[in-house]
Amino acid sequence: MSLDYKNYDYGTTRASADDDTVEYAIIEGIVKPVAPDANDLLFAAEWLALYASGSTEDYEIECAQRLANVVAFLELTAKSKQKKTIIAEAKRKYAKEHGVKVSQVRIKKGA
Repeated sequence: MSLDYKNYDYGTTRASADDDTVEYAIIEGIVKPVAPDANDLLFAAEWLALYASGSTEDYEIECAQRLANVVAFLELTAKSKQKKTIIAEAKRKYAKEHGVKVSQVRIKKGA
């Protein structure tokens, strides 16, 4: 599945009246979302993990659980991207050293 960042539309309905939010920057065209790299994902995961979700009241625990789920998703996705990058680079290096096309290089699991 490919995510369509080129045609991404946040919309114009604002959740905040503040003009110092990322939401404001997106709506006003100050920033244009593009596919995040692993560092973007890890930055967001850290930022969310540091969010103060409050006391141990049920609502705050529910909020913390939802954010914890997203933190884990972001970190696992970032690690997956990092692994794919490392494998792709190793395949390119091997192909260059052995005079073969990258598409011919296969990685054996457990190797």
